[in-house]
Amino acid sequence: MKQVSILFFILLVGAFANEAFAQKKDMAVACFKSSMDCANCESTLTEYLKFEKGVKDLKVDHASNTILIEYKANKNTEKDLAKAIEKKGYKAEKISKAKYDEIVTASKKQGQGHSH
Repeated sequence: MKQVSILFFILLVGAFANEAFAQKKDMAVACFKSSMDCANCESTLTEYLKFEKGVKDLKVDHASNTILIEYKANKNTEKDLAKAIEKKGYKAEKISKAKYDEIVTASKKQGQGHSH
């Protein structure tokens, strides 16, 4: 009986792990170069975009003028997310994840040189 319980537990854990993997698989990432110029712009876009369909994670940064959106691919598209950004009056130039990482890294390095 104990072996049956252990086997059931292993199958149950495996089912949950598989479900989590399946959810992650449906995720997509969109990266944009934008035209924000202050923290208020960043806040406006963050508040607006977090309510777009399928959005699960969001990184809006006015210092590097970048936006990274992780979303459910079956709920939204890159094109529609770009339209949402533009609807708020900002540029939404599609960039690759590699380009996004490069811009954010350069922006952080640049920001470290300033003293306030």
